[in-house]
Amino acid sequence: MRLVYYGTPALAVPPLSRLVSEGRAPLLVVTRADRPRGRGMKTGKSAVREAAESLGLTVVTPARAGAPDELERVRALAPDLLVVTAYGQLLPKALLEIPRLGALNVHFSLLPRHRGASPVQAAILAGDPETGVTTMWMTEGLDEGPIFLSRSTPIHEEEDAGALGARLALLGAECLSESLVRLDQGDATRRDQDTARATYAPKIAADAGRLALDRPAEDLARRVRAFTPEPGAYLPLGSERLAVLSAEADGDAGAPPGSVVALDRAKGIRIALGKGSIWLRRVRPSGRRDMSGFDYANGARLKPGARLTPPGERS
Repeated sequence: MRLVYYGTPALAVPPLSRLVSEGRAPLLVVTRADRPRGRGMKTGKSAVREAAESLGLTVVTPARAGAPDELERVRALAPDLLVVTAYGQLLPKALLEIPRLGALNVHFSLLPRHRGASPVQAAILAGDPETGVTTMWMTEGLDEGPIFLSRSTPIHEEEDAGALGARLALLGAECLSESLVRLDQGDATRRDQDTARATYAPKIAADAGRLALDRPAEDLARRVRAFTPEPGAYLPLGSERLAVLSAEADGDAGAPPGSVVALDRAKGIRIALGKGSIWLRRVRPSGRRDMSGFDYANGARLKPGARLTPPGERS
């Protein structure tokens, strides 16, 4: 089967690697153009470009996948199927119509739940007990096409988006592999999505991880998990940010939001919230290394009864 692969982030690497290991190396890998990344904002290759080049595959990085010259490039390859995994750009109808079989998208949720750009984070934020991977026949609409195959997996209680995403990437590789085997056997199942059950997971804003102390504990704990490692959850304290890497919700503390309730060497620092309280297990103060909440409290000389000071307030 003649394939062209579209993908960009680390989530899209295991499905690509699986294709190569099974003798289905794509004729072409298309990934997003190199962009500034990291704290130094240095221009770097996408995870898929790095993987594809290490595998000896031909890679292109067009600004627009649907540009006329890109359409001609793909048309000249006469592909049977486009495989798309977290490419990061909608593909136009003119491109989707080129392959003989169509375009198959590896999406990291159980569609129609969590269509859109951030399905892994959305599942955690919603408190879903499970999520999964869906291979879907692409249409012009955003993740609206017919379902081919889906595989589910539970979301572990303390699993953050980084850990869950890594598991889903491997599950996505398995789901894609099975989908292609079925296509080889002549099975091209197309099951329409129930649009009444659809939910949307929009692109995550850079400041989405900002934590508010007047929010419920369960909400904050989920936000920490959902936004770890990117874009990162944090508490704004004065002119600085306290990055929160791991947290656990707890019951009502009977204290004003932001108050330090308790310290524990294993659990960290317990902070009262608008509803309930939260243990900050691991944190990273601005410009410093990761550390336990307990060590942070000791270094900052925080004792029970003290109060974390949000910006705009005086301690």
